[in-house]
Amino acid sequence: MTWFLKRRKSLRLQGYDYSQERAYFLTVVVQKRLCLFGEIVEGSLTNNNAGEMITKWWGKLEDKFPTVINDAFVVMPNHIHGILFLKNSRESITPEKGAHTGAPLHKIIQWFKTMTTNEYIHGVKSRGWQPFLGTLWQRNFYEHVIRDEESLNRIREYIVANPQRWDLDGENLQATGKDDFDRWLAAFKTKPVSKPNKAASADLRHVLGETGEDLAAATLKKQGYKVLERNFRTPLGEIDLIARHQGMLVFIEVKTRTSARFGAGQEAVHYGKQARYRRLADYYLKQKRLGEIAVRFDVVGILWQDGKPQVEVIEGAF
Repeated sequence: MTWFLKRRKSLRLQGYDYSQERAYFLTVVVQKRLCLFGEIVEGSLTNNNAGEMITKWWGKLEDKFPTVINDAFVVMPNHIHGILFLKNSRESITPEKGAHTGAPLHKIIQWFKTMTTNEYIHGVKSRGWQPFLGTLWQRNFYEHVIRDEESLNRIREYIVANPQRWDLDGENLQATGKDDFDRWLAAFKTKPVSKPNKAASADLRHVLGETGEDLAAATLKKQGYKVLERNFRTPLGEIDLIARHQGMLVFIEVKTRTSARFGAGQEAVHYGKQARYRRLADYYLKQKRLGEIAVRFDVVGILWQDGKPQVEVIEGAF
């Protein structure tokens, strides 16, 4: 069996300000690439208690850092992948005690490493978790500045499908090949523009462009939905669509794919995304002073094939 031991090359850009408003793809790897967080069997990922702990602390980044918005995330056996949006600190809500507004990326990851290391050590002592030597995480981490919506969607797809690609993963000591995704990622060698224009910022903040959302809204209307809001902006992010349907207030996430290679778009609405959407819905209800009403969370998945869209509406998706 051939072992590929070369580590993913750091993509850090010299002189780039990693506190500015952009979307970032992050990879953090366990020291010596020990598989401490679970296992993958025939492409199916099972996280152990330590892996669930890692997920918990990643989810707490939004609480600790008001400028952070979580997106796609996965805990692999010996590393994590995630997408973080850093928004403008001037638009942030008033931070809770101990939060850090405008913290740069390395400070955010440093806090994550510290909190997970402390709890992992406690797990070793009290819960029989596998011990590690030295430090839990490698000293550095890998980051990539996401340039546009196309890149954003490709990276999301990679994160969701990562367990199925474990045999090609650069962090797998027993990998049997190399992943085209790594070669694609390594091709980005120049700095993105320091101040992205308005359209580029919108691409980073929306799952679909205007055409996709128009299609989703039109499909929902045909099914009896009354669309109330589109791209409803909150300090925590945006809600794609808000509608009334069958006496309920419905918060709708729209996902699109141009290929079925990594599954349907709605499959990317992972646990972290669901939790964030619930917080966005709670913000909307409080702002509108709607009180106790029946709500539902739907997903519209759009798959473009041969220039034609296939639209699926999933009621009560989460």
